[in-house]
Amino acid sequence: MKFQGKTAIWFYAIAIIANIMFLKDLISSSDNVIALVIGIFILNFIFIPIIVRNYVLLNGESITLYFGFGKESIKVNEILEVYQTHNPIASSAASLDRIVLKSKRSEIMCSVKEKAKLFEELEKRNHDILFR
Repeated sequence: MKFQGKTAIWFYAIAIIANIMFLKDLISSSDNVIALVIGIFILNFIFIPIIVRNYVLLNGESITLYFGFGKESIKVNEILEVYQTHNPIASSAASLDRIVLKSKRSEIMCSVKEKAKLFEELEKRNHDILFR
């Protein structure tokens, strides 16, 4: 079962404003054309994959987060606790409306559009999860 990742408006705004700033400088200045083109490429190399590849895949035994070039998995039967947070610490979520999936060995932070449905599906697969 696939859950689409949530991308906040501020994340899109940062990407758009940064591109506009680079393009404005590229148009108005001919001094650093190569540096500006490289800057636009690097910026979009980072932002576009995060926007395009942002989802959580829940199969029978594990939950896998796909975020940009990254991929993290955790077995559903190892999840001890699931809770919501707005913690701005760096994570694999493009929104501050985040979910933390915690096990003994790892912790995954993500953001999905259908949180209630994800919680329901996790509860079906592991009744021992503490939801808070």
